Amino acid sequence: MESNRVSQIKSKSLKFIEENYGKYLNILRELVSYRSVAAWKSEELEACANHIADLLRERGFRVYLKSAGGSPAVFAEVGSGSRTILIYNHYDVQPPDPLELWESDPFKLTAKNELLFGRGTADNKGNIAARIGALDSLLNHLEELDVRVKFLIEGEEEVGSPTIFKLVKENFEWVKADGGIWETGYVRRDGSLGISLGFKGMLYVEVLLKGPSRDVHSGTAPLVPNPVWRMARLLQSLKTEDGLIKVPGFHDDIDEEFLREAEELIKNLCPSELEELKKELSLREFVRGLSGVEALRELYTKPSLNVSGLYSGYTGRGSKTIVPSVAGVKIDIRPVPGQKPEKILENLRKYLNDLGFSDAEVVVHSMYPSGYTKPSEAIVRASVEAAVDTYGRSPELTPLSGGSGPIYVFTNIARIPMTGAGVGYYGSRVHAPNENIRISDFVLSMKHVALTLLYFTTKYRPQ
Repeated sequence: MESNRVSQIKSKSLKFIEENYGKYLNILRELVSYRSVAAWKSEELEACANHIADLLRERGFRVYLKSAGGSPAVFAEVGSGSRTILIYNHYDVQPPDPLELWESDPFKLTAKNELLFGRGTADNKGNIAARIGALDSLLNHLEELDVRVKFLIEGEEEVGSPTIFKLVKENFEWVKADGGIWETGYVRRDGSLGISLGFKGMLYVEVLLKGPSRDVHSGTAPLVPNPVWRMARLLQSLKTEDGLIKVPGFHDDIDEEFLREAEELIKNLCPSELEELKKELSLREFVRGLSGVEALRELYTKPSLNVSGLYSGYTGRGSKTIVPSVAGVKIDIRPVPGQKPEKILENLRKYLNDLGFSDAEVVVHSMYPSGYTKPSEAIVRASVEAAVDTYGRSPELTPLSGGSGPIYVFTNIARIPMTGAGVGYYGSRVHAPNENIRISDFVLSMKHVALTLLYFTTKYRPQ
């Protein structure tokens, strides 16, 4: 396509977004009102999926609601071009708890100055609304751009996407695409967009140790074994206080090609974002005093093991004197490319057994591998150029997010290179009370997605 025509479409698209972004804030308001908390398994999950399906049908999308045994996923496509882009999002959200820390109703979009508060504003309903707006700005040009755009919007991401693998395998031909846009991206403190080219995997386990058959009076403590003490020893056996993981083979099998690609990206990253995070969290230092490139390398290229929750006995108001019958810990392990979570789980079980914890019950809540995209892929280069045009500076490309997401079903299985975009910013408080976005970032993200689609289908089309 001639550059003059690309410029004309770009101008029309950006003008449309500037004049109409309020409509998409209203769509966000509607989406936030659904209490689509995946952990609650409420009927509002299906209601939210149906609402999104209706929004897309109104725009001429061919829409299908599909399930692989869990919450319904919205499959939608528009256009019939020879080049295909897949946009992945999720409509489920985290629980709003603790409610008392919210300054407004978490399920009512609330504006305060330039901020919009509500559960899902950044993760991930704000991105759904913004991407619908970005598509609307280009709908009249899809045939000319020779492109087909697909949405896959699931409802189980916040509980580990337990059925996404099956869902993609059952609809493999439909899912195929030349490039994809992942669910999220966040504006950094310097105003640049942070784009993660991959996500760590997830192995979320709960380990239970049992003591007496029931809670008993703590007057029997000199005689009755308390499982808390064994749990304390178990945890010390997994990881040292300064963050060194002791599980045998924990760092094995990392993809060497990934490490080489990651190292090149890390060289171009500025550690100041991490220093600001340290201040924000009132920390004197990070684990082991990590800083600079070493901190970036630890965050973006190495697997992690973390205690997410620890429980036993009485934790309510006042006092209660007992020897508890059970001690439990919830652990999230995040593998990196090349690692198999099944092997890490096997090593963990064997290690616990060798340490004398053969009676430990290990419950697996979610498990999936990592996935990533090379920075040289066309969809990444298109999104980088779009980010420069939108945000006025080069984006910060990281090899992985510190967090997890089921990107592997697209990058590893469907072989779709993925890039990022998003409405959130460094202060969005994702997963926490008072989740929020800035209106300006919402508008910028709409523009960035629109330009990514435009550039991918014109400037970065194979010759």
